[in-house]
Amino acid sequence: MRQNNFTTQVVNTITIAAAGVFTSYVLWLILMPNPSSIAKTITVRIDGANTGSGVIIEHQGDRYVVLSNWHVVSTGDKPLPPNSLKIETVDRRKHLISTKKILRLGKLDLAMLEFRSRYRYATVSIGNSDKLSEGSQLYVSGWADPSPQLPTRTYQYLVGNLSGKIDHPQAGYALVYTVNALPGMSGGPVLDSRGNLVAINGRATLDLRTGNVNFVLGIDINRYLRARGNLPSQKWHKY
Repeated sequence: MRQNNFTTQVVNTITIAAAGVFTSYVLWLILMPNPSSIAKTITVRIDGANTGSGVIIEHQGDRYVVLSNWHVVSTGDKPLPPNSLKIETVDRRKHLISTKKILRLGKLDLAMLEFRSRYRYATVSIGNSDKLSEGSQLYVSGWADPSPQLPTRTYQYLVGNLSGKIDHPQAGYALVYTVNALPGMSGGPVLDSRGNLVAINGRATLDLRTGNVNFVLGIDINRYLRARGNLPSQKWHKY
């Protein structure tokens, strides 16, 4: 009888422990951030002389700051015409960008833009790109340009893996990953598994024989943070 009681207690303990582990796992699934949902709310479409994408990184009052690629908003030596840049947010509302309030971050292919709106939009959480290692899963979002398969600009959410890091990158492109990103997605966010911003998408390498995308490159977010920290305060407030 004692043996049976002991066995019953052991079984009950194991059952309770297993139930606790299962409950914890279910709670983890519920509370775990969803990169797909996050990406859609913080990714914006950019239209102007060039097409591209961006990510909302700051919000104060009715002022929103968007991070994108410099090549998305730049026209070379020519000044941007007033009201030539528009941002489209997740609710499909369009917002004008003041061309006088565009800032390039050093020699990086990054630009910060500003728009104002009385509507509320989500901002992305900044991650730590130094913690990424080869094989890390990454999520890239943006607005792809029209193509034979896509008659209009279309929001895309792609999943891939970090394949390598470049020690001496050009214009900041230090991360290489396996995502078949399309034209128009330049400037869009690269998120980690928790939905944190770890890079800005921006370049692709093509197979010269087939024309297919081999690898896509991004500017790691820690490089952006260092460049922003080195900005003179008076210049920052002018942008």
